[in-house]
Amino acid sequence: MSALFLRNNYISVGASGALFGLLGSMLSELLMNWTIYSNKVAAIITLLFIIAINVAIGILPHADNFAHIGGFLTGFLLGFVLLARPQFGWLERSELPHTNQPPKYKPYQYVLWVVALVLLLVGFTLSLVMLFKGKNGNDGCHWCHYLNCVPTSRWKCDT
Repeated sequence: MSALFLRNNYISVGASGALFGLLGSMLSELLMNWTIYSNKVAAIITLLFIIAINVAIGILPHADNFAHIGGFLTGFLLGFVLLARPQFGWLERSELPHTNQPPKYKPYQYVLWVVALVLLLVGFTLSLVMLFKGKNGNDGCHWCHYLNCVPTSRWKCDT
């Protein structure tokens, strides 16, 4: 996302985008496997608070918030694809005789898996096409530059 939206400015490289990917995958894992958490409200409030603080810090100048947002979105979608947990009580079919065994995954897990996989493929394809054609992401979104830096009386966001 940095290469698409920060054409005329700096593009930074660091581990923060990957760390946001981990936060995104934690959120998708929490949503995908919601039934196994005992204190659901505390888990989601804590995670959303951490994400909000880190995104807010990213709007300061010289922090590449587009890398953070791209890492978060990719981690969020990949979490649905890679972190589906089999339901409790499910065993391999070869270990049991024919019984009324619960299915390995719930229907909503399959739906989330398919939707996330399609969004990932479409997003990566569109991003690569835009990047190789030299398109600027800000051309179609005139407010997106505020996701990376919000100008105030204390700093400017030109550089």
